[in-house]
Amino acid sequence: MPNALRRLTGSLRFQLAFWNAGVLVVLVAGLLALLYLGMSVLLQRELDEVLQEDCRELELMVASVPSLSDLEGEMRRKAISHEKQRWFAQIWRGGILLAAAGELPAGAESGPADHDDGQWELKGFRLVQSTEGNLRLRVGSSLDFLADDLASVQRLFLGGGLAVAVISPLVGWLLAARAMGPVADMLATARRLEPALLAERLPVRGIGDELDRLAVTINAMLDRLGAYNERQRDFVANAAHELRSPLAAVRALLEVTLNKDRPVEEYRELLHDLLEQVESLASLVNSLLLLAEGDAGRLHRPGVTGRLDRVLERAVEMFEPVAEQRGIVLVMVPPSAVLVSGESSRLRQVLSNLLDNALKFTPPGGRVECSLRLDDPSNPAWVELEVADTGPGIPQENLERVFERFHRNDPAHQPMQPKSGTGLGLSICRAIIRPLGGSIRMENRPVGGIRVVIRLPCARKAEDFARNPA
Repeated sequence: MPNALRRLTGSLRFQLAFWNAGVLVVLVAGLLALLYLGMSVLLQRELDEVLQEDCRELELMVASVPSLSDLEGEMRRKAISHEKQRWFAQIWRGGILLAAAGELPAGAESGPADHDDGQWELKGFRLVQSTEGNLRLRVGSSLDFLADDLASVQRLFLGGGLAVAVISPLVGWLLAARAMGPVADMLATARRLEPALLAERLPVRGIGDELDRLAVTINAMLDRLGAYNERQRDFVANAAHELRSPLAAVRALLEVTLNKDRPVEEYRELLHDLLEQVESLASLVNSLLLLAEGDAGRLHRPGVTGRLDRVLERAVEMFEPVAEQRGIVLVMVPPSAVLVSGESSRLRQVLSNLLDNALKFTPPGGRVECSLRLDDPSNPAWVELEVADTGPGIPQENLERVFERFHRNDPAHQPMQPKSGTGLGLSICRAIIRPLGGSIRMENRPVGGIRVVIRLPCARKAEDFARNPA
């Protein structure tokens, strides 16, 4: 029972109903209190106005009635007609009470000199006094009937307040249930979702309120998760396919080696072929591990920077013998000093992949150019690294797909490629560049060939780089 009560009181529906009812009760109580005070002041003011009119009427009676006995008779008749209000009147002259009518309150026998003209209260009575010649006129009325009226209003207000206090939680509970209905639908849908089955989407009512926006946002997240899961499934399937080929080759070589006794040279040749397959397998596994680290956000150590110009120089130096062997001109525009975030080893891996691709797809006699461009040489904020070749190019519709994992272009567009790769090189480049706040794109050159452009934010001014090793 305590757990059920805790779940109930901790639910959003209960909190909405509680706070709505609480706020409504407080507002109604405050409003009723203000109305009660206003009515009290208003009735008091109306009584004062009535007594002032009675005092003026008494002044007219003094001026028009010739004898004091007739005047007192008129006063008594008026007192009888206002018996409920316990109305009374007095006429004074020089401290002597000349005439009086009605029920006088205790202390009303005191002379008018004890009070100035105006209004005041005396033992539950409201009194008004004025002067007419040498006469002082005093009229008054009990406040009991006002208290009775205010008590009736108070009982009415208390009854209405109690009704609001009882009804508002019930209405609040029903309204909260209606408001939380879409949330319940979302929860039911969310409970049916599974990591491998993200086809369902949260209902969107089309009203455009906060719940609709929440549902749209969560649905967009589910779309991204579904696309990610799809990519991961494809990635695992492709990785298994890619691993199967070298493993099958290793197994075949081992079976051939163990099939019969062979001369030492033949064993050496088979072991050499086996080593090539193991190296290919290790390269593929390392690439897969690197992409997994990229997905987990562990490719770069925070705060580490590298000299991109020196990384480019050393990468070009490393590939110059390969370019010369293939009859390709490898050119580097002398770069300006530029420091970027990221480890030099990762940046070198990106450049190695780009140069390897460029040299692989460029025919003999072709040209590969590398360059760095700063947006502002005096105070650079961005740097662009470009690797351009004179190869066959890539169909326009495949320019973005080349960054997908395990993607390979149509061999008909790659006649000079001596050996098919794993299709992970450009995926690795993007996985390294994006966490650094950069971008990588590929485009066909108007004169033929491919241009790969990497854009990275600079870390510091060029003159501060001299002490930073590559």
